[in-house]
Amino acid sequence: MTNSSPGARPANTDRATGSSQSMGAASGLAMVGAVVTTIANFAIAYLVSKVSVDFAGIFFIATAVITILGNSSCLGTMTGLVYFLPQTLDASQQNPRDLIVKALGPVLVLSTTVAMVVGGSASVIARLLTKSGSPDDLALMLQILAIAIVPFALTITLLGATRGLGSVTPTVLVNQVLRPGGQIVFLAIILTQRSPDPRLVAVGWVIPVVGGLVVATLAVSRLGGWTSNGPALISNRDFWGFTRARALSTSMQIALERIDVILVGAILGQGAAGVYGALSRFISAGNFLMFSVSQAVSPSLRRAISRGNWETAQGLLRKATGWLVLIAWPYFLILASKPEPFAKLLNQEYVSDASILAVLAVGMMFSAASGPIDLCLLMLGRSDLSLVGVTVAIATDLLLLALLAPPFGIMGAAAAWAISVAIHNTFAAFYVSRESKRQNPASWSMHGPSRASGIAMTGSVLAVVPIALVLGNSFSSVVLSGLAAGPILALWAYLFRVQLGFADILGSRT
Repeated sequence: MTNSSPGARPANTDRATGSSQSMGAASGLAMVGAVVTTIANFAIAYLVSKVSVDFAGIFFIATAVITILGNSSCLGTMTGLVYFLPQTLDASQQNPRDLIVKALGPVLVLSTTVAMVVGGSASVIARLLTKSGSPDDLALMLQILAIAIVPFALTITLLGATRGLGSVTPTVLVNQVLRPGGQIVFLAIILTQRSPDPRLVAVGWVIPVVGGLVVATLAVSRLGGWTSNGPALISNRDFWGFTRARALSTSMQIALERIDVILVGAILGQGAAGVYGALSRFISAGNFLMFSVSQAVSPSLRRAISRGNWETAQGLLRKATGWLVLIAWPYFLILASKPEPFAKLLNQEYVSDASILAVLAVGMMFSAASGPIDLCLLMLGRSDLSLVGVTVAIATDLLLLALLAPPFGIMGAAAAWAISVAIHNTFAAFYVSRESKRQNPASWSMHGPSRASGIAMTGSVLAVVPIALVLGNSFSSVVLSGLAAGPILALWAYLFRVQLGFADILGSRT
């Protein structure tokens, strides 16, 4: 695969689909969606954990399996569309439809095949993933959830197309508002029963996924994605040459996020998986905040790199890293210093294992400080290196989990995951620095950490740690810590608005 062709053609500012969103507007919208998703994650964890620890384990194992398979079935097309669609819009004869159809065909075939295999072998899968307890409920849930794999994969592809067309709004609307919001509503109704039927729970989880596909399809149409005014501009060879490696790395990346709960269930039992899955939802909440900023910056970063605007690209990466730290660190610092009150929100049974939140939070703080570095590696055209990095990380996670989980329980699983996250980000940072220098020898190499992220780290620590140390270990103390940290962070962001990139966020276009 060559890296010169995708970014060789200069791009125009205007598109047939309209002007693309600025990074500031996209990030602001993504943050709103992230807040909704965070609330949804808390609500789902709360609802499921109130039934029983074993039921929570079944639910988190089943949904993790479907999420991994749904993401894997999209074959990395969402990144390929973000990467290549700008070329189909910058040409005199625009034809985004050809590229989107190229992406959707194989995704439909693969996701349908995977769904049929999972539905037909649900009992076998359930027995393999269940160490203790009956696998029957897990099998019933998997049979229904398998239906979601096709719309899940197609939606991811279509939302990648909307970002390639210049808007993150559909991604936020579907992934962070409608789907999680709908799942909360359906699960809240179903889980009020004394002994909820696993099949009904699965149906409640699937319906919003199908709805998301409908909205994503309409969004592509609204953004002009089905336009075809000329010949195919991107060949199958170029598109799949870039995307093929991303297909594998997408599978492994989502596995890195979700496979822990599956393996914990297989090694330690459904009860342990329920505790680990419920507690790790607090980590997922912060991860959604970070993921939102990363997705918002990806179109702007790709445009800057493709046009050879290396100074702009470096500024975007550093700015995004500072924002990630300022957004994520305060939350993870509070979570690490006061994990027990968070666990009590779910169930008293979870408190004894709450300390894993501190370990997981440290791993996420390292990830935030690294910035959207793996995404940057992809936007540089090196999906192959991204694949190597995530492969090394997940291999480390699996090895350490197998070694540490039996003697140390879910604390061992948490440590394995945190270490693998650090390895993944370190690997990506090294290759972003090397690859950006190779593509642009006349300029500096790209990296996320900078003065902006250092300022954000300092402000986060000053806003959270002193207050958290003074206050007690209760949920009211958590709330007070957050309320006190908010104004301090706002003042800090204002004082350093130029260094953090907030001074030009309004009215600017990247």
